[in-house]
Amino acid sequence: MQINEISMALWIIFFVFSGIFGILLTRKAFKPEFERPQREYYLGIAIFIFIHIVARISYYYYDFIDAQELYWELGALIGIGSVIFLIYAIERHIYTRSKFIITIIATINLTVLLIITIVNFMNPGFISPDIKLIIQIINTAVIGLFIPLIYLYVAIKSSSTYRRNSLLIAIGIIIFLGGRTAHNRGFFIPDNILYFILSPTLMLIGGVIFLYGLLKPA
Repeated sequence: MQINEISMALWIIFFVFSGIFGILLTRKAFKPEFERPQREYYLGIAIFIFIHIVARISYYYYDFIDAQELYWELGALIGIGSVIFLIYAIERHIYTRSKFIITIIATINLTVLLIITIVNFMNPGFISPDIKLIIQIINTAVIGLFIPLIYLYVAIKSSSTYRRNSLLIAIGIIIFLGGRTAHNRGFFIPDNILYFILSPTLMLIGGVIFLYGLLKPA
């Protein structure tokens, strides 16, 4: 099998597993013994997963079918939008001291990126791509640090069972973000193992660990 074919298979597996995990989390959210905050937390993460699948499908189309910038831009915008639901769920139910600051930052970044994308679509090159890159780097850095650190904080403050689950979630997120970082347009080169193989592999492994930590009984 060629690298592209392996990569396509890995992404399809990622889509299927993500869909299954999203359904499992949705079912968990509506367990009768859960109170409203618990339901909102799991439902927020499930929404993140379902929207993130749409973003990845857009990237998939760019990678293997038609490498037009529009599909990459859609994937990036939808991906950031999906992460907002994850951050909101964490800030609302796990770490309330942040007062939704990270959610607000991510929302502002998404809005600015959307405006830049629309302006450049109507007037190509009107706004420098470097501005978008800086915003995306800030977004990735803030989110990449905030989410694992919150779960590590919870692990330190919790009992042994919750500590184990929180550590699994933190490790899963770090691996998942490593995969997202590897899927960078700068690495979009034919037969680039980092982009086509390592990225979906890390995201799949990280996602499994992350959701195992979420679904494992405390």
